[in-house]
Amino acid sequence: MMAISEVTLQLPQVVLPQGLLWICLLARVVYVSPGRSDLPGSCVDWKSCITPAVDPCPNVCLTPRSTCKVHNYVPYCACRPGYSGNPFTGCYEQASTGSCPPNQTSYRRKIYRVEAFIKVNFYAAMLHCQHHGWRLASIQSKEENDLIKEEIRKKNIRNDQFWTSGMNYPLGHWVWMSTGEPLPEFQDWEPGEPNNAGDEHCLEFYEKDNNGYLWNDKNCMEQVYPICEYFV
Repeated sequence: MMAISEVTLQLPQVVLPQGLLWICLLARVVYVSPGRSDLPGSCVDWKSCITPAVDPCPNVCLTPRSTCKVHNYVPYCACRPGYSGNPFTGCYEQASTGSCPPNQTSYRRKIYRVEAFIKVNFYAAMLHCQHHGWRLASIQSKEENDLIKEEIRKKNIRNDQFWTSGMNYPLGHWVWMSTGEPLPEFQDWEPGEPNNAGDEHCLEFYEKDNNGYLWNDKNCMEQVYPICEYFV
């Protein structure tokens, strides 16, 4: 019989063997063990791939106007189309770019924080930033894009990869999952990207051969450094 246990999240660095562990972005990690995993393809994509296959979404996303999505058998919460905000505390009608969320009068400055001590998948990166009261990075201008590159430069990390909150799953077009906003007119893709070369639905900064960091689409389950953002 399958044993299920919950542990309170201490460090949000999470290893995700497919079918054995799910991260629900709820400040907790649910382990299912020992449990035999079905082979990929033997259960439908929107169900967790365990025996028997189960829907992982009930009672996960409980705030109004939020919805539960599943990608690679991993459930996560998002605001419904037309709404933005934090799906765990409240989704609101999407405002124009640059306007302030409810209960905040003004933003003075956006700060990007490169978390260069931990590599996690996209979903755990969102959780890591939220755990600290931040959110996974979004970009609305060339100036913000350049700020991120400068923060990466300060870390002196070359030819590596860094998560933003960009994603094109399940909506089919690229949005910043942290805000619900679409990508800006300014975009900084590596030539030939995005190409979805291998189930690549998440947006990262990527550098090769010291040629400078550019945008790239990446498999969301890969382990990458997170970039968080907050305002002061």
